[in-house]
Amino acid sequence: MIRHPGAIIGKRFFRYAVFLAGALLVAGGAAHAAGAGSGLTLDECLILAAEHHPSLEEARATLDAQRARLDQVKAGTALTGSLSASTTRNSGADQSYSTAFTATKLLSDSGKNALERRSQGLAIDTASESQREAILAVRKGVKDAYYTLLLNGLKREQAANAVRTYERHLEKAKGFYEAGAKAKFDVTKAEVDLSNARIALVSAEASLATARAGLSNSVGIQLGDVEAVSPFLALRALPDEPFAVEQAMANRPDIRTARLKSESGKLSVAIAAKGNAATVSLSGAANLSGSEWPLDDSFRATVTLSVPVFDGGLTGARVAEARYGAQGADAALRRVEQTVLYDVRSALLSVREAEARIPVAELLVRQAEENLTLAEGRYETGVGNVLEVADAVLAFNSAKVSLYQAQHDYSAALAKLEKTLGGEFE
Repeated sequence: MIRHPGAIIGKRFFRYAVFLAGALLVAGGAAHAAGAGSGLTLDECLILAAEHHPSLEEARATLDAQRARLDQVKAGTALTGSLSASTTRNSGADQSYSTAFTATKLLSDSGKNALERRSQGLAIDTASESQREAILAVRKGVKDAYYTLLLNGLKREQAANAVRTYERHLEKAKGFYEAGAKAKFDVTKAEVDLSNARIALVSAEASLATARAGLSNSVGIQLGDVEAVSPFLALRALPDEPFAVEQAMANRPDIRTARLKSESGKLSVAIAAKGNAATVSLSGAANLSGSEWPLDDSFRATVTLSVPVFDGGLTGARVAEARYGAQGADAALRRVEQTVLYDVRSALLSVREAEARIPVAELLVRQAEENLTLAEGRYETGVGNVLEVADAVLAFNSAKVSLYQAQHDYSAALAKLEKTLGGEFE
């Protein structure tokens, strides 16, 4: 049954923030339980990743650094002051003393600092989008690793079931052979099938161990021999392509970053043009100096107007560089827009293709199960042969694995679609 997501693409890449108050408790308990080989839900893994993944810590640090950079820009027009003191002794003269306090305030820089503040504000927004991109990437990585673990767990379970099935068949073949109802070939065939099944089980267990390591890597901490307990995603309604493109254009961090860089490029041209702009500053100083106490005092206030006359073409070259950079940013924005169109269409097609395979795989499982029941019945009544049973078991196991693979592919494709749209389904 199809479950509708509400047709609205949310921004649940910040969903971990909702759990922030209890995330440390959940993370600590889940990590402790994981070490004992217990199960973890997908949401628990996402919370763990939000708390521990190095990429998210790196993105937060980058954002904080850009905010600190804005404080530096603001300090460019702030009042500054300095205090100095000195003493001097010359031969044939008394020792002299001097102390001074100087304060300076930039009154005007023709608007350059204001432009730099706007530009740094855009840099902060860009870092914020990069953080959002990191969150989306980590969450998708966790989902991919979790669904892979779930798939390999089911494959391992099916391989173990196959071993048990072949063990039962071997017992039956031995019984028929000892009773004189079947030939020795049936026993040998059952033994070979059981050996192959045990080899497949060893391979499935190795794949499961690799999937566990992959989940630990995606979360950012060692989880141990955990089991995936959340099921694959149920089928749900998908947005149509025009709506999906609209959501991607509005929400994807990469295209929003490209827009910010395009706007920042235009600001860079204006900032570069201020390279030879006039500045006005006010400074004041209070001095105490002399060789006898009390020292003489003096005060001074200065207003300075600085107007660059020529700079050898440096400002013009910087303006040209900024213009080329702005043109490149505009081109990059158009490139990202084209990429979004392709990504949305490709992701939707992948989900629909995986969705279409699920009912077919379910039908194959039912047919294979019925065929296996018939083959086993025919064998036990003496009508069928061991090859027919072996083929039926192999077909049933293959059908089950195909169903698990289709369900995995659908869940993974949905996770990719969510990242492609820049958010998650509500």
